[in-house]
Amino acid sequence: MDSLVHFRLASVDDASLLSRTRQAVWGATYRGIYPDVWIDDYDFAQHLFQDEARIASPGNIVYLAMVGSNCVGYFYFGPPAHGSYKDFRICLNALYFLPEYQHCGLGKRAFSIVKAECLRRGEQKFFCGCNLHNHSARGFYEHLGGKVGMICGGHENPAEDQLYYEFTIGENK
Repeated sequence: MDSLVHFRLASVDDASLLSRTRQAVWGATYRGIYPDVWIDDYDFAQHLFQDEARIASPGNIVYLAMVGSNCVGYFYFGPPAHGSYKDFRICLNALYFLPEYQHCGLGKRAFSIVKAECLRRGEQKFFCGCNLHNHSARGFYEHLGGKVGMICGGHENPAEDQLYYEFTIGENK
């Protein structure tokens, strides 16, 4: 299945496609972690606005995972979207694939793109945040060499529990 998927840079015209894909992957990923109302009452207009701005921002790089004209996932990276973390300048701010496209090598391909861009920018490291309760994502990041740098858990709302993985280029798989 991996060979059917190609990655392409997103343009502002792709914001609606990105927002629709986010809605699908969030439902599959976060049901049971985030409050159901966050998933059921997904504000498409708000996400569309955010995605347009994200794609247009010169520091961000947004990729779509495509099978023909269908978007099956996405990832984006650049400056940290939710505040600074230690002395890291690059953050993998999102990495999501529809369930049927997980566990087939796409995440590893995405990481190769992120690493290459880090090196192009003269950066030897990057980080990403992950919901503490998303065990599948945690296993993935650890498999690719992520080292836990910080854990922020114990919140009343499990959606707020986060951990941060640090990646040093050259040490990852």
